[in-house]
Amino acid sequence: MADLLSAQHIHKSFSGVQVLRDIDFSLREGEVHALLGENGAGKSTLLKTLFGMHKPDSGTLTVSGESVTLHSPGDAQNRGIAMIHQELALIPELTVAQNVLLGNEGRQRLNYSQMNVRVQPYLDRVGLKVAPGTPVKRLTIAQQQMVEIARALARKARIIIMDEPTSSLTTQEIEQLYRVVRELTASGVGIIYVSHHFDEIEELADRVTVLRDGNHVGTVEQRNVTREQLVTMMVGRELAGQSAPPVREPGLVRLAVTGLGRHGVFEDITFGVHAGEVVTLAGLIGSGRTEVLRAIYGADTSDTGQIELDGEHITRPTPTTMMRRGTGFIPEDRRHQGIVPDASVSVNMMLTSWAKGRVGVQQAEMRREVEPQMAQLGIRPNNPQQIIRRLSGGNQQKVILARWLAAGCRLLLIDEPTRGIDIASKADIYTLIDNLAAQGVAILMVSSELPEVLRLSDRVLVMREGKVAGELSRLQASEERILALATGANTHAEDRILS
Repeated sequence: MADLLSAQHIHKSFSGVQVLRDIDFSLREGEVHALLGENGAGKSTLLKTLFGMHKPDSGTLTVSGESVTLHSPGDAQNRGIAMIHQELALIPELTVAQNVLLGNEGRQRLNYSQMNVRVQPYLDRVGLKVAPGTPVKRLTIAQQQMVEIARALARKARIIIMDEPTSSLTTQEIEQLYRVVRELTASGVGIIYVSHHFDEIEELADRVTVLRDGNHVGTVEQRNVTREQLVTMMVGRELAGQSAPPVREPGLVRLAVTGLGRHGVFEDITFGVHAGEVVTLAGLIGSGRTEVLRAIYGADTSDTGQIELDGEHITRPTPTTMMRRGTGFIPEDRRHQGIVPDASVSVNMMLTSWAKGRVGVQQAEMRREVEPQMAQLGIRPNNPQQIIRRLSGGNQQKVILARWLAAGCRLLLIDEPTRGIDIASKADIYTLIDNLAAQGVAILMVSSELPEVLRLSDRVLVMREGKVAGELSRLQASEERILALATGANTHAEDRILS
């Protein structure tokens, strides 16, 4: 197969810091070429260089056999390169048709009807069954992503860069994306695919290139390499956090939830979490998992039911009440809800301690407290004064965990603990959760990643349509059983398993 794109000896630095060193990368016709690496490995910089957002300090770029210099994303688009960012770049108030044609309207001024007719074939090609005149703000994330792909096709893109395309999709939506990717590559389109999920890489990728610390570690045929080998290429070591979970001995019931309900969202939720135990709420997106977690913490209200902490009834939970009673909460959207982005790491780590009444901590004292925790948790760089938004997602999540460690919480509620986090940070966070449970902290989490659910959980409560469809012990739990309960498939067979 001919190369659609070839980048050779690419170097890039910012403010004297070398970010890419002598990178070689190529994309063939009709292939999916996966790009792997930890956060900070240089993936985003390479993608932006290939899309004309950054100009390399040195090196050459060839598109369809012709040497090119890309001064802007517009140059890249004119060369048949499209990029679908993790944060989708659509205008919510405009229609699907307007977004697809935005910047590609042509010389003829089109009315709404003409735009809709022109766009329909591209919507058909990606399997998007919505009217072209629908405002984008009414679409799901998965549908918006298909609009982005349709826009790329309308611009005659032969090279499509997909950056973490499944991060907000359900299992069914991921399957739809897989189908579209296969149809695109069958027509000769080449796709650069960035993901932290090995199952996606194994499902789609023909080749895999691994970056580490801005260096090109290697390019391999996907069918010839194991997950373990890819992990070693990515991090330069084996990861202990990926090993089997420890055997835990749960203590007394720390959290007891009885008959919890919120009209139209979830109902009759009853379960307990013991000290030193990890319990996971699993299920499809929209099943009510996150809403239950938020109701327990008091971030959202519930209509019925009661909550007890260490045997004491909580009349009306609020975040302040729950926090002061030793409960921590790590939300799914850590960037907007979990951190103060423009504050330092040390300030973010001390927030809960201050909220619980510990005030007047001097800068030097704060640094003495924070630095050992940063070293223990492997937070990089180990600089308490670093602005937290400049850290990778994995290191931000470690800071949030450290915040609750410093506050001495006894119950920790975690929503999607490793979403958007690289494999090495993920392993570190698994180890942190194991250590917290070993110290007697009760942990209730929500996760959409089934391997993660199986790796961390002592028990799994599977939710479907706002109800607990079943409970699985560690020995009973498997991906097949969790999915069967989550989707309602093979219900009678699962009832036999659980009885």
